[in-house]
Amino acid sequence: MSSIQTNVQVNAERTGLEDVLRSARQLARETRGLAESTAGVVERELAMALSVAESLRDRLVSEEALKQARAHPLMSRLRTDAHRAVDLSMDAIATSYVFGVDLVENFVDKPRPQLDLPRN
Repeated sequence: MSSIQTNVQVNAERTGLEDVLRSARQLARETRGLAESTAGVVERELAMALSVAESLRDRLVSEEALKQARAHPLMSRLRTDAHRAVDLSMDAIATSYVFGVDLVENFVDKPRPQLDLPRN
């Protein structure tokens, strides 16, 4: 005979699938909120760093030198290609993010039928 005792009550109410899904929904929403808040902070810091860098550039490089550098054929094409690469990358990241959020939210929000399981 085993003398091990547990604290599980035999007639205790069992947690059902809907309870688990409700918790998953809440976790998904809170995780999304945390991720978006974190991304917002990163974006603000990046914007501030870029503003500082632009200000520094404007103080160190004359307007004429900047116009001349931007008009250089090779540098102009590289600048255009870099802008396009950043746009494509951000489109891929944004599309993946939106798809991922929709996938998770649709999964956790999808109604499921009640399971009729015998209760002990």
